Amino acid sequence: MEKIKKGILIHILILCFVGTIKGQILEVYRPIIVTYKSEILNNKKIDIGIFDYFKQDTSKMKYEYLKYDSDKGVLLKYDKSNKDFKTILCLNTQNFKSKQEIKLGMFDGFVLTQENSGSYKAASPYGDGRYPSHHKIIKSIEILQKTKKRLIIRVNYQDEFEWKYFGILVLNDYRYENLEDDE
Repeated sequence: MEKIKKGILIHILILCFVGTIKGQILEVYRPIIVTYKSEILNNKKIDIGIFDYFKQDTSKMKYEYLKYDSDKGVLLKYDKSNKDFKTILCLNTQNFKSKQEIKLGMFDGFVLTQENSGSYKAASPYGDGRYPSHHKIIKSIEILQKTKKRLIIRVNYQDEFEWKYFGILVLNDYRYENLEDDE
C-alpha cells in the first residue's frame, strides 16, 4: 500500500510541473536563406543574403554581400579577403561549372554545375561529389525570374539532420531599379 501511495504522489507531482516546463521550438533552429536588406559597399548598392540559423540579433547571423549584374548575366559574391566580387552564378553561359569552391554563410562549400538554363546542381568539391554525413549543404539553385531589374532564385538546401528546406533570394540590379518589373 505504501508503494502505491508513493507512485500516486510522484504522478501528481509530475502533472503539477508539466505546465512549467518549457520546450524548444525547433523552427527557430532551422537554417534560413533569405535576402535581408540592401546596403552600400564600395559606393555601390548591393543586397545582403542571410545564410544562418535565426537569431534575435540579426547582426550575429552569417550573411553575404551579393550583387546581381543583369548586363553580364552574373550573380556575384563579395570576397572579403580579396576585397573584390567573385562570380558564383553565370546566367548566360550554357554548361556553366564553377571553377572554385563557393562558400555561403554557415553552409559547406560546393561547386555548381548547370543542369539547364534555369537550374544548377550543387555538389561537394571533394572529388567524388559526396559530402560526409551531418553537414549543412546547398543541394541546388533554380532561377524563378530573371529581368534587367531583378533576379529571383530558389536555393534548395538541407540541414545536418538531412531535413530539406528552400529559401528565396530576391536580388536587384540597382542600376535599373527605376525600370518597371516586366522590362
